[in-house]
Amino acid sequence: MKLKESNKIEFKKSTAELKRALEDLCAFANSGEGTVYFGIDDSGKVVGQNISGATMTRVSTTILSSIEPRVYPNIDIETIKDKTVLVVEVKNNPDKPYFYKGKAFKRVGTSNAYLSRYEVEKALYERDNPKYRYEKTVIKDYKGSLNRKVINWFLKKAKEERLLPVDEKDTQKAVLHKLNLLTEGKLNLAGLVCFGEKIQGYLPEAMVKCAIFEGKDKAGLIVEHEDYKTNIFTQIASVQQFFLKHFRKKYEINPETGQRVGVYEWPLLAIREAVANAIAHRDYMISGHVDIAVFDDRVEIWSPGRLPEGIKLSDLSKKHKSVLRNPAIAEMLYFTGYVERWGSGIQKMNTLVKEAGLPEPVYEELGSNFVVTFKKKLTVAGGAAHQAAPEAAPEAAPEVTPEVKKMLAVMRGDMSRQKIQKKLGLADEKHFREHYQQPAVAMKLIEMTIPDKLTSSKQKYRITEKGKRFLKEKGEE
Repeated sequence: MKLKESNKIEFKKSTAELKRALEDLCAFANSGEGTVYFGIDDSGKVVGQNISGATMTRVSTTILSSIEPRVYPNIDIETIKDKTVLVVEVKNNPDKPYFYKGKAFKRVGTSNAYLSRYEVEKALYERDNPKYRYEKTVIKDYKGSLNRKVINWFLKKAKEERLLPVDEKDTQKAVLHKLNLLTEGKLNLAGLVCFGEKIQGYLPEAMVKCAIFEGKDKAGLIVEHEDYKTNIFTQIASVQQFFLKHFRKKYEINPETGQRVGVYEWPLLAIREAVANAIAHRDYMISGHVDIAVFDDRVEIWSPGRLPEGIKLSDLSKKHKSVLRNPAIAEMLYFTGYVERWGSGIQKMNTLVKEAGLPEPVYEELGSNFVVTFKKKLTVAGGAAHQAAPEAAPEAAPEVTPEVKKMLAVMRGDMSRQKIQKKLGLADEKHFREHYQQPAVAMKLIEMTIPDKLTSSKQKYRITEKGKRFLKEKGEE
């Protein structure tokens, strides 16, 4: 089948034509969505493209620095007709109108045209009017300073995760402006929930509440609970630590390595995705908080606000468009890796839950809330359905993985993450977190020196008394 250009598809023979493609990407951003394929010529013939890490970095950086406001593309490598092609996709862009070299383009058929003055003015009005974008509302009475440590952490993380070009010489105000966290030069709601101090003093509903109930409803005893009144990044990290600390775990044999690996009763990444989406897409005009309730048979995540206009519950079970209620907040979570592609969150949760052998999540609109429910696997015993109970790891004798053992062996006193990684000879921070740090924290073998400030630059880790006992029993102290 011959490939053809269209109102949503553009071909470029190679990334040598990247500058010509910028006008197309700008037009796609203003028109809704579109994809540029590098490695296919104008006739639709696949010629291929040599792609290196430097190529992808150059493409990403050029797009981010050339179109205003910033466009954040999805960049992938695909094989088409046995040849490598670079695919750059833009979709559901929230900050229209977009400009390239001072001009706003839109897609018309297979070519581009200028937006009319009326179209530009209408788009600007809808972008900046709180009626359309409540997150753009100015926090008029805000007198506090911004959390510079969180800003620095964000800039470093965004550069690592999404190759966000960061100018170290930019002032704080310039950074906030580029990230759409200012409205008419003043801090807006999106900026407050990302980098503000004492946020709940200005926006009481911007909090996350976690609770574990005994039994299957809220009439049961509350076993554990935490309220997180922080910025959105720390909220997500804190919720993740809450799950690592309190969720039960069983151990299975990895058929490929023969090693025992820990498996949590719930797929933590799926739940984190649901929490990040709840924070990103909640309706901040509604007086209510994100509520996470853990019962014996399920986990419920309640987010204020029903689905945005244009999305129905029936759409969630199939491929669907993404309608962003708070695009600036969603972008900030995208930069830090908490949210992947817009519109892919539901699909990602469904996949993770299926891989864990659990029922598909349930999505509901209850009252003025959107609710995601993760359920346990049902087993059949004696003709009746029962919830399968997970095996809990014995508290007194946890099954410690080889990775955690190695980490404990090199730890001496209070040590930073960077120092522990260096001692272990590990360069990949994500691998270290998932296979060393997080399991050790979950088993209470190590602890944070500043547990109430997860993103602190002074954060360190130390071996707990339980960890010391373990080392002593193994003769490794």
